[in-house]
Amino acid sequence: MESDGDTSPPRSPTPAPPRACGAGHPASHSLPTSAGGRVCLSCAAALLSSAGAASTPSHHVAHALANLSLALADPAFLRPLRAAHPRLLAAPLAEALEGAADRRDAALAAQACDVAADLAAVVGAPADSELVARLARVLSSGSLVKHLHTLHCLGLLLNSTKDAAAYIGDKCSLFLNLVNDLRLPSDEIRGEIFFVLYKLAILNATPWDNICEIEDLDLLAIGRSLLQLSLEVLLKTQNDAVRLNCVALLLTLAKKEPFDHLLISIQSSNNCIEAESMQTDYMSLNASLVLFAEAVKGSLLSTNLEVQTGTLDLIFHFLSSDANICALLQTLIDENVADYIFEVLRLSGNNDLLVISSIRVLLLFARLEEKFKEKLAIGFSTLLPVLHYVAEIPFHPVQSHVLRLVWICMVNCSGILSLPQEEQIACTLTAILRRNVNGELDMSSETFILVCSILIEILKSPHAHDIEKLPSFIEEASKYAISSTLSHECDSMILIPHSLLLLKEALIFCLEGSKYSIASTKDLEDSIMGTCGTILLQWLQSAVVDSNDEETLAEILQIFQIILSRASDKKPLKFPELLASSSWFSLSFGFMGLFPTDHVKSVVYLVTSSIVDRVLGCNYGETIRDAHIYLPSDPTEMMYLLGQCSTEDFNLASCQCAILSILYACSFYNERLCASNQILASVEQYILLNGGNFPYEINGSIMLTLLVHLYAFVRGISYSCSIPHSPEAENTLFHLIIHKDWDLLVIRVHSVAIKWLFQKQEIMEPLAFQMLKFCKTFCEDETVMLSNSSQLVDIQMISELVLSGETTISSLLVSLLDQMVKEGTEDEVFSVVSVIAEILMISPRSSDQFISCGIVGSFHGIYCLPYSSRSRTVCSYLIFNILRSASASTFDQEDEWLPLALKLLEFISSGIDYTSSDQEHKIVVGILCLVLHHSSSEFLIEPAKAIILNSSLVSLTDVIVNKACVKGPSLFQHNQETTFGEFLILVLLLVFFSLRSLHTILESNIDWQDFLQHSDDVQSFSVLGIPCHDLCRLMNFGSPSIKLIASQCLLELLTRISDQRSCINAELRCSMGYLKSIIAVTEGLVFSEDSKVAGNCSACLSLILGWEKFGSQEKVAVRESKWLRLIMEEFVVALTAPGLTSKSFTSQQKFAANIAVSLLRLSQVPDWLTSLFDGHLISGIVANLSARNVTAENVNLFSELMARKYLSQEHIVDLHNLFQVCRRQVYEGSSKAPLPEQRVEKVARSTNDVLASLFALMLNQCSDSGTVQAEQQRLLRAIDLFFQESSRREQQYYVSATAPSPPQRQDTTMPGDSGPRQGSRARRPSVETFGPEWIRIRPE
Repeated sequence: MESDGDTSPPRSPTPAPPRACGAGHPASHSLPTSAGGRVCLSCAAALLSSAGAASTPSHHVAHALANLSLALADPAFLRPLRAAHPRLLAAPLAEALEGAADRRDAALAAQACDVAADLAAVVGAPADSELVARLARVLSSGSLVKHLHTLHCLGLLLNSTKDAAAYIGDKCSLFLNLVNDLRLPSDEIRGEIFFVLYKLAILNATPWDNICEIEDLDLLAIGRSLLQLSLEVLLKTQNDAVRLNCVALLLTLAKKEPFDHLLISIQSSNNCIEAESMQTDYMSLNASLVLFAEAVKGSLLSTNLEVQTGTLDLIFHFLSSDANICALLQTLIDENVADYIFEVLRLSGNNDLLVISSIRVLLLFARLEEKFKEKLAIGFSTLLPVLHYVAEIPFHPVQSHVLRLVWICMVNCSGILSLPQEEQIACTLTAILRRNVNGELDMSSETFILVCSILIEILKSPHAHDIEKLPSFIEEASKYAISSTLSHECDSMILIPHSLLLLKEALIFCLEGSKYSIASTKDLEDSIMGTCGTILLQWLQSAVVDSNDEETLAEILQIFQIILSRASDKKPLKFPELLASSSWFSLSFGFMGLFPTDHVKSVVYLVTSSIVDRVLGCNYGETIRDAHIYLPSDPTEMMYLLGQCSTEDFNLASCQCAILSILYACSFYNERLCASNQILASVEQYILLNGGNFPYEINGSIMLTLLVHLYAFVRGISYSCSIPHSPEAENTLFHLIIHKDWDLLVIRVHSVAIKWLFQKQEIMEPLAFQMLKFCKTFCEDETVMLSNSSQLVDIQMISELVLSGETTISSLLVSLLDQMVKEGTEDEVFSVVSVIAEILMISPRSSDQFISCGIVGSFHGIYCLPYSSRSRTVCSYLIFNILRSASASTFDQEDEWLPLALKLLEFISSGIDYTSSDQEHKIVVGILCLVLHHSSSEFLIEPAKAIILNSSLVSLTDVIVNKACVKGPSLFQHNQETTFGEFLILVLLLVFFSLRSLHTILESNIDWQDFLQHSDDVQSFSVLGIPCHDLCRLMNFGSPSIKLIASQCLLELLTRISDQRSCINAELRCSMGYLKSIIAVTEGLVFSEDSKVAGNCSACLSLILGWEKFGSQEKVAVRESKWLRLIMEEFVVALTAPGLTSKSFTSQQKFAANIAVSLLRLSQVPDWLTSLFDGHLISGIVANLSARNVTAENVNLFSELMARKYLSQEHIVDLHNLFQVCRRQVYEGSSKAPLPEQRVEKVARSTNDVLASLFALMLNQCSDSGTVQAEQQRLLRAIDLFFQESSRREQQYYVSATAPSPPQRQDTTMPGDSGPRQGSRARRPSVETFGPEWIRIRPE
């Protein structure tokens, strides 16, 4: 019935009730299908059982099998089959399969096999077990030639049935029959047999699994037969499936321990050959090994990966058995199996399975190194890509195996490796070490050891130095190896010796070879030293605390010893200094206390001796090496030994010498093995008891030198601590210093020691002798003495002691110079002067000390003697540098300088060739310049007068200047690089300093206008100077340097003339044309590229413009100048439109601003200037200004424009705001600006240095700016003046606006004016002149 709204799916039709088939079989055997039909199991079973009968058509059986196959896939059929009849179809299917085999019907057999497999798969037990039992029973006897599909079906069932071996009745018969039929020629049958045998082996159903009940079964014979037949099949077949099943079978059996008896018995039979009658068996045995070797070759070259890996695994397991497999190994190697494996590797494409299997087998081959090394050498090129592959994978299973093969090849066949191969290996191994992260070894210990071992072998190869990149690889590898084993906490104690050995071999590699190879390994050597100085040294420092192992300590110390004894001479002190400065001496005694063995003691003292050799020189370390057996391991015991009498005991004397060397070496690194008072007491006791008597075997002079320095050092540090000393010991040592041979220069000296020595007046005589020796040595080998060597007394140390002022070295050198001038040879004088000169080069401030010691008198003595030009030149440089660097207060003793100045003038007067390149006269001129320079500060006045009034010098100056002026435009070619140009520059500088000096010492007696007069007499001047017209010629035609000095001289002259005219209200005595020519030259140079020349010329113009108030002649000269208008127009354009002017003029605006100020201050301002600075233009200028481009000159110009009422109130307000911003920025910038660096005084070594020094003096004297700070101060002062002027103007405007109108006045004073302006002359006080008492520059 149907119900309304029923939405359930329709029910499946009810199957028809079971009924019997036509053959009368039970109805329960008739099973339904989903299609509505039925299958009678009894009918099907009967038909299948009769498949082998000739009367049964095969197509009937095939039809039944087809329907049954469909039914097995039908759930409706399968459910009752499983429930009621699971076993019913198993036997018929087995019989059908057997019948099809008997009929040789392959198709029917294949169909029956498939249905049987399906039945076992879908029904399971007990159908599958029944099938296994029946098929096994069929295959246990008889030939299997027709049972291909039966074998295949059994294989499928064994593969899918659980515990299938339990259902096989006679396992032994099945196994033996299968083995016997391996002789069949069909690859298909043999493949199926191998698979069934393989599954039986997997299921432990072989004769070796105790499954056979036959007691007399010969397992050995079975095994041999199986092995031989299998190998023969493997040899002959080309079918990969057969190979795969065969290899799988043999591999499975090889893993079974009982099967190993086969190899053991084979090997035992081989080893027990005693009778000649057994020769045949032996040969068959050998033949079987050869058969194995030949059989695996084909499988190795198969294209099937599983076949290749299975074959390799088979070889590996055979070779890994407990049997003595030497014979098999030898056979495999002899039969070239190794070559096949290398070929597998080559073609593997780095397939991981093939690589692992191949490498494992090759490593087993390597057990026979003698036999295998040839094969390994041939296949080595194949290993390199594999090495690179496994190196990239941390903890790869065969990483260490590949490395071991590489190492075996390098050890046994190193000659076959090419340089690129060795370089590639080194690169790969370095990459392995590079992958260590955070100190944890990213590799096995075996891998690390092999990496180090291979790198060591590469370093030992005879052509290692020819590998270009090897040093860089070794540098990186050794660093990583050491850091990974020593720098971090890890269980790597077994790895430390290998990393240290690698570092040691790398060091030896650096130090051996040709000069070229050593040069190419410089970076490697530096890296090794860096590693030793950081990681290894830190390890040693922790060893004293952590009690690390003795062997590692000894290894590290041996590496240190190699560096110390064989390091390149270019860095003789770098590493020893590093060790010594790391508290080495204290550490060394810590090592000996921690490991109280003779071996550690010997190594420690050996390293200490090498350090002492390096840091002290003179082979002082030899004393330690000679006495290390007797030296104690405790510093306290050392002090005790030092204080003993050793006159009769050579061993004790040797120990004492070694102790002295160690103590003195410690002094340089602030190490105290004992308290200072204890060391002093022991040294004094040694001096008192032994008196400087050393055994004849020891160099007494060398040891006395060390004793002197050690005692001086201990006394020097004891003085600051107020430690009492023994006067008797001191006097004894002074006696030794005076009467015995010793050498200050042969040993490294401590500054404390040498300072103490040079404070003792009692030994000045021997110290003077030592200083003379030092001076001679310095002149002979100046490069060494200037190298800052810490081995010897050097000039740097002497100069520092002189500068300190705490020693008598300066007075000792001066007295030594005096003595040499009086008694010594010229060479000795030259050596002493050279040392003093070099001291000034290093410490220019020490000039004061030498002057106070009276060195000037020695200079006079040198110039009084007929010395060579070389000696006088060095002395002249020294005088110049003293005058240049000494402070002014040291020149108060003019009595010493006047004779020297006169002598120098006499030397100049004796003849000077200004065309010669000789430096001597040029330096003397420089000296005269400095004397005149100091006279401008009211020092050395008398020597300056002698120079200024020297007629010969005046004549020389006139001659030089006239020759220069005659050259005209060609003078430009005579620059500082030419002989004449250089001398002309010196003469001009001399004139400049003379003019400055005249102003100071003879101002009241000089008529400066004499320099404005023409004269045809070159000898007309009575003082040193150059007339203005000649200066103008030099400015017009000269080189840049000449222009600068000449313009500076002209500015000096015009300044003095202006000052003098202002004082005495004198008229100008030069002609109109003369004045116009000066104006023309200076106007033209306002545009000079040299800003200093432009500044000087603008200042000269400003001075001349100021003369117009003195008379009409000056007014006319100024009024007729056309060039000034051009300058002003360019200046205005630069202020309003900077982009339209040239860069040179833009940078020199401030000089044009000064000229503009001077023009505005004229008594009658030119009309063109008034029209130029109109209101609109000034507005444009103000608008174009910013706080960044405001200068002091611009502010002064605006102040003058404001005073002249060119500025409106709006202009003043805008400028006021702008200057406020500018002033704030200056203040902020000055607060953030760094402090000015202290100027380093430069001393002269050449005439170029002399000229540079004089130029600097000239510019410093004449410029009131230059530094940023000075410019900022000038700007702030100018802004303050502008504000004052504007405030005063506002105040005057307010007063005039509030007060009643005053009566009109004819003459008015402009606001902001400080004196009379237009229409009035400045009145000056009348000054009485004393003309007859003047020094006339030109005679009347």
